[in-house]
Amino acid sequence: MADTHLTGRRFACLGDSITSDQVTGIGTLVAQKLGMTLTGNFACGYATCSDWHEGKKNITPATLAVPPNTNTPDNVLSNQVRRLLAAAAPLGKTVRWRHPAQGEYFLDPAVGLGLGGKAPEVIYIAISTNDGNNPCNAVTDDAETVLAEPYGALDRTSIASALRWAVETLQCAFPYAQLFVATPLQTWTDQPWMSYESTRLKRDVIVRVCREMGVKVIDSFYESGFSRLIAREHGEVHPDEGWKENIAAFVAAQILAKC
Repeated sequence: MADTHLTGRRFACLGDSITSDQVTGIGTLVAQKLGMTLTGNFACGYATCSDWHEGKKNITPATLAVPPNTNTPDNVLSNQVRRLLAAAAPLGKTVRWRHPAQGEYFLDPAVGLGLGGKAPEVIYIAISTNDGNNPCNAVTDDAETVLAEPYGALDRTSIASALRWAVETLQCAFPYAQLFVATPLQTWTDQPWMSYESTRLKRDVIVRVCREMGVKVIDSFYESGFSRLIAREHGEVHPDEGWKENIAAFVAAQILAKC
């Protein structure tokens, strides 16, 4: 992609194996296609959007450690957000963000301190493929309830709650950044949480939350070209090399057109 108005600007991405450098590397490839400076690919293989929980009890630990592509309670979107916040916070200082309606929040210094990097100017989130992969993370549509809750009451135990917390936290910490959230890709697999119906439900929840929050949606589920039919012979869940290029080009074009 030729030089554009985004060339050299700072890019960060969050997500699961589709985005992570641990597996497909599409997030980093998007930054390269846009000519942007990658401040961090915080995505991890196996990550879920929602925190792990038992009923309404959240069992995800807050941590800045990077999980090694594991299906574990720490491997969630909220911890990727914490890592991004810490990366851009003043060196050695407490990581803080201010909510305009509910005051100041901070990361427990015992979890980690600021690393002194620069704030991202574009943030791309692509996650939810793995939600529903264990009984406590069953996928539901509680967006209407979640969108009516105050920020401080968000428990992150559903896709809607976790995504709203992530987006609202990033909006508070980086008010000038452009945020993009992608819907999940279609898959070809016998895993029930990745079925067409389950993935479409995730897509619909993501779109509802993002539209209410004024965040740009990249509708990869319907518009990337990676349909179930294509997925059957080109990676099933993780796109093959040719389709990684196609999807990264699609995402980059969407970001370029909407920034």
